[in-house]
Amino acid sequence: MLYMDEPYATKIIDLFPHDCIEEWMNNGKEITFKKGELITTAGKLTKDVYLIKKGDAHVFHIHADGKECVIGLLSSGDFIELLDIFTEKESNLFTKALTEVTVVAISKEKVRKIVEKTSSLAMALLDHFSYRLQEMAEILMHVAYGKVEERLVFLLKKLVDPYKEEDGWGPIPAYITHKDMAGMVASTRETVTVLINKLIQVGVIRQYKNKIWIRLKEKK
Repeated sequence: MLYMDEPYATKIIDLFPHDCIEEWMNNGKEITFKKGELITTAGKLTKDVYLIKKGDAHVFHIHADGKECVIGLLSSGDFIELLDIFTEKESNLFTKALTEVTVVAISKEKVRKIVEKTSSLAMALLDHFSYRLQEMAEILMHVAYGKVEERLVFLLKKLVDPYKEEDGWGPIPAYITHKDMAGMVASTRETVTVLINKLIQVGVIRQYKNKIWIRLKEKK
């Protein structure tokens, strides 16, 4: 999931032994989802966990009033709801394909056994999930107390791929829509569109190469 200082720097897949990942990727059951299809739904228990082989997806929660609240983005090398391997509780989250997505289905029991017999992996995962909890607290703080414009700028900077930075500007993935952003900052699509236009006018963001770019470094 995102909202990291360097969201593309380290994938959770890198914490697992290379031979395990290679075996899962090459021999696991592949399932492909079209853009817009649900990959996982709330209220269901499954015996498998999904590892994304290619494509992009988002994880979201649906409020009682029917509104979606996007809480993270996933891409190649990410597990979908990996935390579920440690619990029998039904998830309250949904995962939807933002592009065509191919996943590999891996038995939760198989993943759990790898974790149980590899203490260094168990500690690395504990550290990973602890960091995610801190991130979620930071997100909730911004949602609860920050202005919508501040939340949007905060979000855009978190969505940037740092490896594609150009002259102090960072690109937002093209598949992220205004509606997605609205869900992430607990606002409406219309408000996000107005704020994006405002931020373009004041030079905080710009449209370039069919993407939104945000200034990461202040002008000298």
